[in-house]
Amino acid sequence: MNPNIAPVILANTKFSIDLLKVLCKATTGNVLFSPLSISSALGLVVLGAKNNTADQMMKGLHFGHMRIMYHYLYEEIYKEGEYKNKEPGQKSKRSVQLANRLFGEQTVNFSNDYLDLCEEWSFGSLRSADFKMNPDAAKDEINSWDTNLALISAVYFKKKWANKFERTVTNKVKGVNWPMMGKKDTIPMGTIPHRQYQLPTEAQILEIPYENEHLSMLVILPNKSEELPKLVDSITYEKVMEWTEPDNMILTDVDVTMPIFKMQEKYNLKDPLEKLGIKDLFSDECDLSGMASGKLKMSKMMHKSVVEVNAEGTEADGGSGGVVQLTKSNANPQPFNVQQPFLFFIRHNPTNSILFWGRFISPSPVN
Repeated sequence: MNPNIAPVILANTKFSIDLLKVLCKATTGNVLFSPLSISSALGLVVLGAKNNTADQMMKGLHFGHMRIMYHYLYEEIYKEGEYKNKEPGQKSKRSVQLANRLFGEQTVNFSNDYLDLCEEWSFGSLRSADFKMNPDAAKDEINSWDTNLALISAVYFKKKWANKFERTVTNKVKGVNWPMMGKKDTIPMGTIPHRQYQLPTEAQILEIPYENEHLSMLVILPNKSEELPKLVDSITYEKVMEWTEPDNMILTDVDVTMPIFKMQEKYNLKDPLEKLGIKDLFSDECDLSGMASGKLKMSKMMHKSVVEVNAEGTEADGGSGGVVQLTKSNANPQPFNVQQPFLFFIRHNPTNSILFWGRFISPSPVN
């Protein structure tokens, strides 16, 4: 692994936790987003930001002075074959499919230097759209991709479990009949003591590896579901790193039961980013003079993410080829029953980078 990306991983994780707290406070429902997708999309803009606009973005994203170095993290993950940036309609077999695009009004003359930087460093592209003279065509163009300046970030995740689950009976989750899946396995598990970490409730954390173990889903299950909002508020980078250290995650014989579900969330990140201090970007104070001459500001930033969890993994693809059958434990397994709201994140293990954060409340079930 490139030794220079350690501060980049730190930045991505801190930004992910900041945004998790803002999004969880903005809604009582489920939450799902990809911090790496969002920061890579904003990386297109950072390359052209100047003065206070650049300072706010670098601080809010925890970039520090890593305006260009940040993209080495994407290269490291891409090298593992997990991430794939794609054009609309393009199929990909990679686990995480990114689609980032910056749309600029046709009357804006983007500098060649900026376009060259985007081409060299960014997972994304810049496209002109005639917002002023032909707004319907511009709208159709953006809608077909899956809106002065608009930034779009989309990500879709699918991956098989290392050891698949089995479809089990329907149980009640928050009083609602819900399809469940279960398995017995030996996987890392830990307890998060509330007094040691000054948490509102004790919690359990379980790591469920995906095929080839480059990626894992980590489930954080509070003992008291009503304390989940306070648990989110208390999360810090240091706590997440300590909770997931190998010394604190012991290989345990576990009997896991959890819901089968699909999450599909879409956000305009203008307000959340402003809450994180990135304000000038969306105001008349915006300075994107490194991108183009004239006055520019960001109209909106849209982010969409999709994660589907079922017995095979995330997003069934009609077959079970290559799935390792689960190993039955000889010991009496410890139960891990997920029948209440919980947090989860999906991690790229070689770099210890968080690709997704989610809060499960009541997403649509998968039949």
